[in-house]
Amino acid sequence: MSDGGRERLAKGEALYRHALEVIPGGGQTNAKMPPPGLEGAYPPFIARGEGAYVWDLDGQRYVDHKLGCGPVTLGHAYPRVIEAAAKQMRDGLVYGSAHPLEVELAELLIDVLPCAEMARFLKSGAEGTAAAARVARTFTGRDLLLSSGYHGWHDWSMAKHTHMKGIPAAVKALTLDVPYGDLNRLEDLFRERGDEIAALFFAAPYHVDPAEIAEFLRSAREITARHGALLVYDEIVTGFRVALGGLQQLVGVTPDMAVFSKGMANGFPIAAIVGRRDVMLAWRDTTISSTFGGEAVSLAAAVAAVKEAREKDTTGAIAERGRWLKRQAEAMGADQGLEVVGQGFDALPNIVFQDGTPEMARTLQRELLLQGIFPYFPIWYISYSHDMAVMEETAAALRVAMGAVRESLEVAKR
Repeated sequence: MSDGGRERLAKGEALYRHALEVIPGGGQTNAKMPPPGLEGAYPPFIARGEGAYVWDLDGQRYVDHKLGCGPVTLGHAYPRVIEAAAKQMRDGLVYGSAHPLEVELAELLIDVLPCAEMARFLKSGAEGTAAAARVARTFTGRDLLLSSGYHGWHDWSMAKHTHMKGIPAAVKALTLDVPYGDLNRLEDLFRERGDEIAALFFAAPYHVDPAEIAEFLRSAREITARHGALLVYDEIVTGFRVALGGLQQLVGVTPDMAVFSKGMANGFPIAAIVGRRDVMLAWRDTTISSTFGGEAVSLAAAVAAVKEAREKDTTGAIAERGRWLKRQAEAMGADQGLEVVGQGFDALPNIVFQDGTPEMARTLQRELLLQGIFPYFPIWYISYSHDMAVMEETAAALRVAMGAVRESLEVAKR
């Protein structure tokens, strides 16, 4: 596919200009906004999706490796999930009492997630981690939280970013950052303020080998338990993607509580907070309540998606295809004289240029888009619908894009 000029995205870019006039930032999710330097290549709007593909507002088709920034684990408009949601939609969405699907989904999660003895539901991952933070504080009677990774936009999580506006100083003082792998800082914080710390929240970095993550979490598990604090996993991305039972199953280290969202319902809005019974029962001593927490259509979609994942080993298939893509990318890079490395989880491959530059990344992404691949570089999301025929399509486009990077480097040397 050639560049084709700006006209190839004329409708989408015109609507985006209008969107900037009526929506702050032009959309609802920062990571979905057009990246700088990809004008004329990156579609500002996606109109529809089916299986492994999406179509933009101008009718261009792409193999989707962004997948809504992670929620689509089975594929767009996946039949079993859509049929379950449609069936429930005909019976209504929200009622004045609880719905039986709340119990069915809770039992299903308790069956497949190692740490789950009880479950509660909300609507988004950020809402879920905020609820888990309140439960942790309620259970321990302590106020201080430690955060390793990104846990959403709410004040408690963003408080560790001292430059962030709109968060009171008093709130910022109650969340401290623990960079991934920094066991010395973790030990120091517990030694100095252990009787104040309610929990360590952990979200796995995508580019790190799971065996290394397991080693860190074994130490974190011991340290938190020794000081009477909770270990809480943010499994919003890893849940129902890296393994059926999430990161905790993959690494063999069980937390006290965990938050799942994104892939749990293949894109329908829902979050689950699961954990030890005694910890979860602290819910009775605080207030966390949501009108839409038991919204039945998303519950139906989640039940269908989790059952599909369990019955068909979808996470195993995704990991196998991610492993294949890593190997292909490294070989293609070598063919072009580029040092390319496939990192992190097989089911969530990070493919990077060793000692690469931002310009190399932009060149790769632009060419991938023009070749009909919707990337989220350096992350490559893969769904169960990305069968090997689709993966071969991705690999062919990636080969062309690697060549474009090499050519751009040669031009720069002249």
